[in-house]
Amino acid sequence: MDSHPQLKQSLRGARGIVLLHTTLFTLWLLLRLLFFNRFWPLALVNTFAEYLFAPLPLLVLAALLKRNWRLLVPLLIPILTFTVMFGELFTPRLTDYSTNRPLDHPTITVMSFNVLWSNTDYPAIAASIRAASPNLVGFQELHPENFAGIVHELEAEYPYHTPLPAEPYGGVGLFSRYPIESAEPFPLPPRNLSTHAIVDFNGQPVHVFVVHLSANNFGLFPLDQFAALASERYASRAAEAAQLETIIAPLTEPVIMLCDCNFTDTSQAYAQIASFLTDSFREAGWGFGHTLIYPPNRFRTQRLDYVWHNEAFVAIESTVGQEGGSDHLPIITKLMRSS
Repeated sequence: MDSHPQLKQSLRGARGIVLLHTTLFTLWLLLRLLFFNRFWPLALVNTFAEYLFAPLPLLVLAALLKRNWRLLVPLLIPILTFTVMFGELFTPRLTDYSTNRPLDHPTITVMSFNVLWSNTDYPAIAASIRAASPNLVGFQELHPENFAGIVHELEAEYPYHTPLPAEPYGGVGLFSRYPIESAEPFPLPPRNLSTHAIVDFNGQPVHVFVVHLSANNFGLFPLDQFAALASERYASRAAEAAQLETIIAPLTEPVIMLCDCNFTDTSQAYAQIASFLTDSFREAGWGFGHTLIYPPNRFRTQRLDYVWHNEAFVAIESTVGQEGGSDHLPIITKLMRSS
């Protein structure tokens, strides 16, 4: 007579859960490698890919507590995948420029901040910016009222800024402590939320792009429109990334791009931009760096905001800033000239 039926039943249950999770995970990984974002349901899963790893600690812990080492074997697939996809965000940097950098290499601190078009808490916006003290601030979702309010709060500290955006509910703009030599919008369809400024950084012209890519707000529309809108938004971001490459990749001078990109770092559009620019947070940040706030409980859900740069810079530090009344948190990066 079996004296441990409950133990065996428990082991079978744990084995079944591990195998189910690993099977589904492996299926997603294969589809991702084969198709990436070609189909909108897969693109949607890729957008939330970091949450596919959420059960992993519990499954590993269950295997360890039951001392069933064979359960750990299938879990090596998600463990290794997490290490490849996110490991650099949770490991010490080989070179710490924040405490050991060449003195003759100047630094510049920049911020990308989606302030939310309906946000009128200008003291909170200003406090968030002052806490980080950036030299450049790229704004998304500017409109006439909040543009005027931010200018009123910060004009003494940021005497240079691009003109009032034409887009009433979501324009972009740049505030700067350095002279802005020129600034003009450039085509970035479908919404063309983009501006290209040249900033005089201690005598060196720096190309600063401020952009806002197509939003992931298809969940706000009726359910019968979900599939069509999801497919459209993922296609739009892929096209926007391709357009940015044609404009930015040929530039040989220093480039910074301040972006509410509306994608996560597990998305195909991210990979497109990462092929010609460097993600500062990946280079010098720590953790997942979530910047999107889920309104009901202010829970941080995803990293959608970025500071990108070309090979003219190296990121020394990259952090998420304090709240400023928006549903996004700002991203702040200190960049050092690489030569």
